[in-house]
Amino acid sequence: FSNVCCVSKYWNAAMNDSTTWMGRLKEKNIYCEPDILHHILFDRKEMVNYYLLHCKTNLLKNINLDDGMAQDLSGSENFSPNYEHWDEFNGDWRIERHIGCDPYPAETNPAAYNTVTTYFSCSRRQKIDLSKWYPNIVNLMKSGFKVRLYWHVWIAARYDCKSLYRAYIIYDDLQEDLVHGDEVNSDKILLGKQNLPAGSEWFKLSSTFDLDPSKGSSFSYFDAGQDGQFWRGHYGVKILNPTICVKIIPNS
Repeated sequence: FSNVCCVSKYWNAAMNDSTTWMGRLKEKNIYCEPDILHHILFDRKEMVNYYLLHCKTNLLKNINLDDGMAQDLSGSENFSPNYEHWDEFNGDWRIERHIGCDPYPAETNPAAYNTVTTYFSCSRRQKIDLSKWYPNIVNLMKSGFKVRLYWHVWIAARYDCKSLYRAYIIYDDLQEDLVHGDEVNSDKILLGKQNLPAGSEWFKLSSTFDLDPSKGSSFSYFDAGQDGQFWRGHYGVKILNPTICVKIIPNS
């Protein structure tokens, strides 16, 4: 943007005009509340950050642990995953292409792989800092605006083995020894938990959650799963496309 604005005074004027960015938000079906407009400084940088935050379809990265993987699994049932962007991981995760279950739901296209867990608990954690996308977000939260997270994930069991899955939002204040347990508190919020019977169908879990403004704009996403029959191998829960989106809304 800066280079374009230096080249042309017309581009510079357009990029500094709030109506330009409001038009772009409208094209993406993003409604910017009038109350929010009064708190946003209408300079180019502020609008770019707001636009990017709301157009980001998923704040999580490398969601299926397959970044950089070849798109061909022929000759092998599963592959060792790539843990890039995940701050912590435990257990023997694998990636595969819907082995022992139904093909991926149409909504998930163009999914290439899913992750799959083993007979003991596999877990992973990824940190998200919303201020990297929109630096003014902390001020909005302090002013009474809600930052609402929209979460969903697709999960499936094998046709012959039941499995378990759970997902949480974890704030930075949580004691480390409480991260992997099932206990929930003000620093560990349950997004979804499911005991899946043996079967091949994909299920979509989803929930919404408002961030606690007293805890800032930084949090972690944590999920875990395993098979429910303690079979040696990778017969546990299959996880596809965990997604977190965000919206800033007035506090009614």
